[in-house]
Amino acid sequence: MPYTWTYNFTISRRLPWRSVAEFQYQGNRSEDMLIRGALTNINAIPFKAFFGPNPKTGQILDPASSDFPVNDYRPLANYSDVSLISHGSYSRYNAFIATWQKQSGRVTFTTNYTFSKVLGIRDNVSDNGASSGATLWPFGLKENYGVLSWDRTHVFNAAYVVNLPTVPTKNKFYGGVVNGWTISGITQMQSGAPIQPNTGGTLNALWPGDFTNQRQLGTNSVTLIPKVICDPRKNLPDGHYFNPACFAPPPGNGLNGDIIWPYIKGPAFFNSDLAMYKTFSITERQKIQFRFSAFNWLNHPLPQFGAAGNQDIQLNFSANGTLARTNQNKITSGKPLFTVGRRVTEFTLKYTF
Repeated sequence: MPYTWTYNFTISRRLPWRSVAEFQYQGNRSEDMLIRGALTNINAIPFKAFFGPNPKTGQILDPASSDFPVNDYRPLANYSDVSLISHGSYSRYNAFIATWQKQSGRVTFTTNYTFSKVLGIRDNVSDNGASSGATLWPFGLKENYGVLSWDRTHVFNAAYVVNLPTVPTKNKFYGGVVNGWTISGITQMQSGAPIQPNTGGTLNALWPGDFTNQRQLGTNSVTLIPKVICDPRKNLPDGHYFNPACFAPPPGNGLNGDIIWPYIKGPAFFNSDLAMYKTFSITERQKIQFRFSAFNWLNHPLPQFGAAGNQDIQLNFSANGTLARTNQNKITSGKPLFTVGRRVTEFTLKYTF
């Protein structure tokens, strides 16, 4: 049976303004989780098998030939893929969490910051939400252990309510208009998601037609992966998230690229919403509330890869049908082609009776 160990340690401290701060370490480790997807295929063709003699005939054949007898090289030669669902997968989560909150008075707020890392087996299963990442090595778990697709290193959230102070005045109409207003808002910031597990493990790499895993790796069970030849996170121009020149084709002849890359983060997320509202009493039971709201009120643009279906996050190593040693997709520069997001304002009038 799968099981999870969860553990945490918290220090709380009262601060001025009747507020409370907490600092917490939180972690968990899960073991014996369900193994699904490519990792369950017990009849996958072994790595480099096509380079050896045919197990049935003893002949050494050309893996590029159109009539190559693929199934002859399977462990169970009379079958194709055979999936055996089992247990044994695992994951790890560790986080430092800081919170500061005030829940009474004219101003109330809650803020929290999380620094964390989510590690585990990239099993490419999306039965219950987004996939944790593509499985690039189907013959073992540990080779697929890395940062999972939903990891966010830094997460900050703040929510606040401010009851504006009363302006002294003898004019009842003026006092009714300017006093009693409340401002509330929510601000969210998150680090970008890891790029490798969210792009098929290969930055969506394209290869020329004759450069296949069957021909280069001696199996059709292993994905062709680019080779990392420098640190793609270093010496980047402003607005760039990776250097596409740091990726090259795998050497081939039984050698693949890198299964786990350096942790390359995509664009961060930032949003701030703001509202201002007041309730006017007409009678004891009848009330009117005026509310002005602005979503993304700072009109902050968010860079995004793949917006509108563009291919700014896809490596292409095909040059007129032949293998190129560098990326040929010029719009994949490491910088998103588009930004998304816009300010939305809303006026609400609510009558209760």
